[in-house]
Amino acid sequence: MKRGYVVFGLLILTELIYSFFLVVGLHVSSLSSLITNRTALYSFLIFVWLFSVGLILRVLLKSSYAYNKSHWILILLLNPFVGIVLYYIFARDFHIRKLSKQRPLIASKAFLRLEEKTNPNYDDSQYKSVFKFINDTTGRSVYQNDTYLEILNNGDEFFPRLISELKLAKEYIFMEFYIMRNDNIGRQVLDILKEKSLMGVDVYIIYDHMGSNKHLDRKYMKSMREAGVQIGVFDPQTISVFNSNLNFRNHRKAIVIDGKVGFVGGMNLGDEYNHQNKKFGFWRDTHVILKGNGVTSIQNVFVKDWYYVKNIVIDKPMNKSVEYFEGFISIIESGPDFENSLIRNVYIKMINKAKKSIKIVTPYLIVESELMLAIEIAIKSGIEVKLLVPGKHDYVAVGYATESYYENLLDLGVKIYEYSQHFVHSKILIIDDQLASVGSVNFDPRSFHLNFEVTAIFENQAINKLVNSFNDDLKKSDEILKEQWKKRGIITRIIQGLFNLFSPIF
Repeated sequence: MKRGYVVFGLLILTELIYSFFLVVGLHVSSLSSLITNRTALYSFLIFVWLFSVGLILRVLLKSSYAYNKSHWILILLLNPFVGIVLYYIFARDFHIRKLSKQRPLIASKAFLRLEEKTNPNYDDSQYKSVFKFINDTTGRSVYQNDTYLEILNNGDEFFPRLISELKLAKEYIFMEFYIMRNDNIGRQVLDILKEKSLMGVDVYIIYDHMGSNKHLDRKYMKSMREAGVQIGVFDPQTISVFNSNLNFRNHRKAIVIDGKVGFVGGMNLGDEYNHQNKKFGFWRDTHVILKGNGVTSIQNVFVKDWYYVKNIVIDKPMNKSVEYFEGFISIIESGPDFENSLIRNVYIKMINKAKKSIKIVTPYLIVESELMLAIEIAIKSGIEVKLLVPGKHDYVAVGYATESYYENLLDLGVKIYEYSQHFVHSKILIIDDQLASVGSVNFDPRSFHLNFEVTAIFENQAINKLVNSFNDDLKKSDEILKEQWKKRGIITRIIQGLFNLFSPIF
């Protein structure tokens, strides 16, 4: 038996060596017409292969799990030219050491000291271990009975509410979006910011360069600066081997007005979020508005982000107003700097505490093994799991990647629904119809590990509207049945399999 294993291993090694030299031969033949000098050709190939081997060793030495490494090793082996370029765009680590020197207040987590020091009675919560876990692992405060929260469905409810609250601003406005456009709804909001700034209100906005730069008119943004609006651009992007943050995004959507009113959720600033996009038409999304003590946590996130962008600490008093609203709430963030995977870990904790049901809404679904295991354990414990995803995707590749996880989830017993002919952009997790998360976080590795994200975790009566909206959405959705799904064509299976193979880098 042992001899058989040795022979089998030698056969695999022989195949790998053969494949390696086959690829080398292909590279030599394809480049020989471009580089006619044989010495220069082989020198170039040796350099590229040695560089590729160096990257492979770097990947192997990482402490991440094998499934996070295998696709990069495969790419670098099969085509080092493409692999090196893709690696430097998608796989480089966030420069923690550099950030520690340049932004020491972030490295020391000094901003957590701006949080309101609360003393909630965790015994009043059905999910006290979840909120205690949040406080212990993230350092974020947990607020009890002092923060009003309301669900805002779609742009119909979000934008009128945002505009009305902005018009009431007297002291300052903080606003950050991943995508910011100066289109119809964008100009309505941004014009108010200009007006308020001219009236003496301090206005600060942050937008992500990758998400927003191509959508903003330079002359218009110049007029905002001339009106006194202070603008921060999160990680201006250049395609360069020296730019280690090319693959990282500020995906947060957070707004604070006078420290009294705050917003977080899934909607950016643009016409598509207000049903004015020709491609998508109706756009399903979810936001929350907060009033009261918990707003200080959103303000804390923004102040930290402004310091990240500008190396300046905004000195504004944290408003300690109280809006009585029975229940618990916490605002938590995650990012590749010093809060990597925190929201993902809280989600796993929430799923593990479920007793009856789990409801998930996400536009992008790439299920990591840890979350898949948590879902499997929940289902085997008799818990019902329902998943709502788009019936129409904004990116074809991500759509195929999402669908590639259907079969495993259906085999486990997850009920999957596609929002009929429409795109759903909400990011929601509901546990037992009693505990929920609404924020900017998709159920994929990018949101959990690469993006800067923020979400509200809450246990209060606002969940009733969230649950009712979820149930209404299911009535407008098509259930994916296991038997029918397994009958899909072989070409579709192959395409989904290919996108699944490389889904960890999306």
